[in-house]
Amino acid sequence: MPLRAGALILGVVNFWRADKPDPFDSEELALAEELVARAAVSIDNSRRYTREHGMAVTLQRSLLPRRLPEQTALDVAYRYLPAKAGVGGDWFDVLPLSGARVALVVGDVVGHGLHAAATMGRLRTAVHNFSALDLPPDELLGLLDELVGRIDQDETTEDSVAPVTGATCLYAIYDPVTLRCTVARAGHPPPALIRPDGTVDFPDVPAGPRSASADSLSRQPSWS
Repeated sequence: MPLRAGALILGVVNFWRADKPDPFDSEELALAEELVARAAVSIDNSRRYTREHGMAVTLQRSLLPRRLPEQTALDVAYRYLPAKAGVGGDWFDVLPLSGARVALVVGDVVGHGLHAAATMGRLRTAVHNFSALDLPPDELLGLLDELVGRIDQDETTEDSVAPVTGATCLYAIYDPVTLRCTVARAGHPPPALIRPDGTVDFPDVPAGPRSASADSLSRQPSWS
C-alpha cells in the first residue's frame, strides 16, 4: 500500500499474515488504509518541521550580529543561547551613536519557527533605522510599537487571520561623557545591574513608553 501525502509518495507499506493464508477482507483493508494514512500524515509533518526548523535556524543566525561594532564607550561581551523548544525571535544589538554614545538593544518576538525569526529580522532592521534618528529610548520604542501594529494589520486578511505579533524590547543609551545610561523597555524584563562590589540590582524601569536614567558609578558597572 502506498504511503502517500497528497501527491507525494513517501514509501510503501507491506502487510503479511503469519498464521492465516486467507486474503485480507474489506474491513482489514479499510483498517490498513487508515493506519497508512495516519502514518503518512505524521511522517510528512515531521519532514516539514525538520525542513522549516533548519531554514529558521539559518535565517536567525544570519540576522544576528556576526561581530560587535567598533566603539570606545563600553566593553561589551555577549552569549546567545536559543531556547531548546525551537528557534525563536530573540535578538540583541550594539549600535554606535553620535557623540561616542552607544545603544544596547535586547528584544524578543513571541513564538517559534520561521515566522518569528523573520519578524525578528524586520524589527531589528527597524531599530537600526530608528537609532539613526537619534531619538530618546522611549520615543524609539513608541515608533517600534507602531510598526508592530502595522505588521499585525498587514498580516491579517479577510480569508485568514495570522497570529497577533507579540514583541518585547529593551533599549538603553549609554553616554560616556555624562556617565549616564538611559533605559526604556516595552514589556521586556528589566536589566541586571552588576556593581563593582558584586552586588546585583534590577533598576525599576517602567514597562512602557517611559524611560529611566541611571547614574554610572565611579567604576563602570556592567549591564546584562
